[in-house]
Amino acid sequence: MLMSNTKKGDSIRNTRPISIEALQHNSFKDMMNDVVDAGSCCECGSCVLVCPHNVIEYISDKPKQTAKATADFDYCGISEGVGCDVCATVCPRLWPREEHLKDAVFSDDRPYEDIFGVYRHIFVARTKRAELLERAQDGGVVTALLSWAKAAGVIDGAVVSAVGEEDDPCFPTPKVVTNEGEIRASAGSWYTYCANNLALKEVKDRDLKAVAFVGVPCQITPLRKMSHMDPSFLVTIKKKTKPLIRQRDFLRGFSDRVSFSVGLFCTEVFTHELMTERIEKDMGIPLTEISKFNVKGEVLIYKHDKTVATIPLAEAMRCFQRPECQHCGDFSAEMADIACGGVGTDGATIIVIRTEKGEEIWRKFEGSGEVQCTPIGENKRAWNILQRLARRQRERVPSGADRSGTADRLPQYYPKQAFDVSAGRLRTAGVAEAEIGERLQSAYGADEPPFEIRGFMAGQPIPDDPGAAALGEKRKLPPPPSPLQGGAPPGWLGGSSE
Repeated sequence: MLMSNTKKGDSIRNTRPISIEALQHNSFKDMMNDVVDAGSCCECGSCVLVCPHNVIEYISDKPKQTAKATADFDYCGISEGVGCDVCATVCPRLWPREEHLKDAVFSDDRPYEDIFGVYRHIFVARTKRAELLERAQDGGVVTALLSWAKAAGVIDGAVVSAVGEEDDPCFPTPKVVTNEGEIRASAGSWYTYCANNLALKEVKDRDLKAVAFVGVPCQITPLRKMSHMDPSFLVTIKKKTKPLIRQRDFLRGFSDRVSFSVGLFCTEVFTHELMTERIEKDMGIPLTEISKFNVKGEVLIYKHDKTVATIPLAEAMRCFQRPECQHCGDFSAEMADIACGGVGTDGATIIVIRTEKGEEIWRKFEGSGEVQCTPIGENKRAWNILQRLARRQRERVPSGADRSGTADRLPQYYPKQAFDVSAGRLRTAGVAEAEIGERLQSAYGADEPPFEIRGFMAGQPIPDDPGAAALGEKRKLPPPPSPLQGGAPPGWLGGSSE
């Protein structure tokens, strides 16, 4: 049994031990109580996106049960009838969280690991395209990568957040961009939340086969859960084949269209009041006059007339930080193929390549000659800030309900274990062994069930991590990795990749 952490004010249910078997299936009721009602919902909209039965809608930036007006907010007739719970399975605020997904996502293909997650390469880059740098957040790398990938035929388009002509100034909405002009218009960050995952419905409606997905960590994690959570939980005694296939298609169908993911470093985003109350009302700056934002120790407000106004970051965080962000421990998009952020850099971007797919794409992009790269060791300030922010974010998450994934000593997620739990449930119900195999196979479609566990040894200490600081002492930071230790881009030949 596993005992979740508790603190004063926690409900009784949080003090009960929860078994590994029980963790394998999160329900709609769990999600609505332990995430939405508990205040940790990040508003990514993934649950609404993958709902196969139109039970929930995205209303006032939260999922709401709208299928039955007279029913409780946490009631789903499908969940409590034949069974479903695809929504809860992809929720990033329920176990498994990022730290529990490492073995399932990376298996034994994880050359290096640090406080900011698994990585193959870490370095600093900037685009060589001057027209992109002018509007870029930092190094213009994400925009340049998307532009190159579309032109090279690697992707059909990309999911991004952008402020379009139909949007209010400074308030982006999810967009599917499919040409150079749309990609360039999506450059920059606005620091207000935008539910990018919801745009995957448009990707499906337009039948785009391969898109890049750009999002903050809490939007990348649901994508990984869509593609890596074992579908055997869908098999129940009551369910017939047709609804099972529909549920499986909603679980896998959206992530199957994502060619690669680009995660954006993120500590928090701000409420709308930062724009409407502090900037427009108090500072007297019309939102239509703002060209872009950045955060570099303070909130930087760039105006079309080339002047820059500022707000102390401490004030912005104290008064306008979105409270849901406090429940996120992932600063550096640990589940992305490629993660990017401008911390500690001036006009450049830290790049963290995490997966083999990400490395393959980056090699081709770098080979195009459109990007300039330098080792992370030449950017020690950026490395140190990344270390501090990643650790601070991991440590800030409050303890939640049993299923929230925030308790100590929770296990890694293994699809094979989930498969065994589902099969055991059917055996307990008296289903014949031959029928169990048939039922489970129907949940996998053309995929193979996970007959063995392949994984890195979970819980190993981070290499070269000096650990916590002694009382009253400043914590030591590990040195940046050398180029031979993943501290340079894949194409590094001993000099700046001009």
